[in-house]
Amino acid sequence: MSGIAGCLALAGGTRPDADWVLRAVRRMVHRGPDDEHVLSDGPVSLGARRLAIVDLSPAGRQPMRSADGRYVIVYDGEIYNYAELAHRLQARGVRLRGKSDTELLLETYAAEGREALRKLRGMYAFAIWDAKSGELFCARDPFGIKPFYYAVADGGRQFRFASERKALLPPGDVTEIDPEALRKYLSFQYVPAPATMTPPVICLPAGCCLTIRPDAPLDRPSRYWRPVLRSARSPAPDTPERVLAALRDSVAAHLRSDVPVGAFLSGGVDSAAICAIAAETKPGMLTFTAGFAQSGYSEIDEAQETAAVLGLRNVSYVVTPQEFVARLPQIIWQLDDPMADAAAVGLWFVAREARRHVKVVLSGEGADELFGGYGVYYQPGVVRAATKLGPGRSLAQVMAGRIAPGQKGKGMLERIATPLRSRYIGNANIFSGDEIDSLTRYGGGTAYDVTGPVFDQAEAAGLDDVATMQLVDINTWLPGDILVKADRGSMAHGLELRTPFLDREVMSVASRLARAEKTAAGTTKFALREAVGSLLPQESVERRKLGFPVPIGQWFRGELAGYPDQVIREARTEEWLDKRAVVDVLRRFRAGDPDVPWRQVWTLVVFSLWHQIYVERVYDQPYLRGDDSAAPPDHGGGFAPPTPPHAG
Repeated sequence: MSGIAGCLALAGGTRPDADWVLRAVRRMVHRGPDDEHVLSDGPVSLGARRLAIVDLSPAGRQPMRSADGRYVIVYDGEIYNYAELAHRLQARGVRLRGKSDTELLLETYAAEGREALRKLRGMYAFAIWDAKSGELFCARDPFGIKPFYYAVADGGRQFRFASERKALLPPGDVTEIDPEALRKYLSFQYVPAPATMTPPVICLPAGCCLTIRPDAPLDRPSRYWRPVLRSARSPAPDTPERVLAALRDSVAAHLRSDVPVGAFLSGGVDSAAICAIAAETKPGMLTFTAGFAQSGYSEIDEAQETAAVLGLRNVSYVVTPQEFVARLPQIIWQLDDPMADAAAVGLWFVAREARRHVKVVLSGEGADELFGGYGVYYQPGVVRAATKLGPGRSLAQVMAGRIAPGQKGKGMLERIATPLRSRYIGNANIFSGDEIDSLTRYGGGTAYDVTGPVFDQAEAAGLDDVATMQLVDINTWLPGDILVKADRGSMAHGLELRTPFLDREVMSVASRLARAEKTAAGTTKFALREAVGSLLPQESVERRKLGFPVPIGQWFRGELAGYPDQVIREARTEEWLDKRAVVDVLRRFRAGDPDVPWRQVWTLVVFSLWHQIYVERVYDQPYLRGDDSAAPPDHGGGFAPPTPPHAG
């Protein structure tokens, strides 16, 4: 596991900027506190910050050169089938110098080239320099668990890449914002790949690879893996057994480590299932939970009960509103682009606590997308039933217009009136197209430009509406939101987060589930709950999903009522947002307008803070990196927003 960066000289006669590579990896010291190294080889310079997990010896140091000297790799991630790969290579006569998965990945690529991607089981983002062919090959794992950003810089003379966008464009270097990316952010609450908020930086999409050659035009990324769902027509009697077998195999692989491993544990079935399976071979494993004091915004009690039944130890942490305000700029800085999933807050805090005890945690990301866990997946069935029993789409639209905002039945009628392709963009749909037009200074496309190709794929495959929604989420929400907050929140503290649900063998089973094995019997993730039911307390199996709830709506109407107004008014975002329209959103929220949920205010607050951090450079770097001596004071008591330290 590492923070990686590199620079390839594109024009003949130029040299790579090794000093820039060193600065880039040092901006990511949080990703790799154990070691630092930069290596230059002809037109390329590669660097890494190492978080040592497997083979802690110098044999795992990066950048790493292949045994024959031809290839050099920098790599972020974990290859869980490294032992199996080692046996394959040794059978072919390859002599290995150590036991690191970095070497296994490098030598597998040296032996098989791009075909090596088909052999890998794990999470990864890497770049491999081939000194013989003069090519730099870059790739990102199928689900997008590990990040990879790149840009052409220095007037087209340098190709640069890094694990984090901030390593390519740190605070103070951001001089331009992509208006189209801002519009997408206001829809999705994140910027969908390959775009970023800060051109010319590009995000390599999940399941894609890229080959760069000096003195050649930069090619488009090519996709080597695409999520495919093949829903069965009816449930199979052995589905629970196959799901459990795949999960046991995946958890066993994800537990491979030369350092202690713990797990995140909430009150729901996803993390509880991972912990229960891990406990079969790791009794007494540490688990970690974060919550908030407000009623309904903490799963600490439930997590502790589950841990006790499983024979595991639980470490919990309660976040205060004052600490939330003090740490929020640090969290947003870590996220790179603005990302307004409030669950990122809880994850950042629980990762901080976990890193005080372990270096690796297992987590439940991906279960909802693969097994049908979101409540919104119930909508297609309800809509179909209502359409058969009631009015057609045109009449439903008329009736919806006669119902006041916030009144019962309005949302259902609007869903009946609107085809799935024209209303579903994923789990977050913050502002409508008309609202975005009123908020922004620039026109542009819509969120459906992003999801349209996925709907095309779903229609070509003949998927039902539930599987179609899953496919949209696997392609957009999962890599753009869920895995961004998981990676940045954990790596902010030098903690490796592993996701056993996001495994190719688990995906193979989940992709063939029938509709009734996802949403059935009044619940979601039916097949998963059936599979792990014998391992868990009944309450854990049946409990509804909360997903790191944060009481932002309560705070913004209570003790932090002045905070969003202060942040939004102070941020100099006039070039991008119509501040009058933004302030009107705040006014309507405070007045209790049901058409203005707290998530809209939160999305605007996050962008405003991000703008202050990366464009205006309001906050000092030591504070953003977590230096408590530079942190703003905690005033305690009621709302007293801290004064940010200025860069001067």
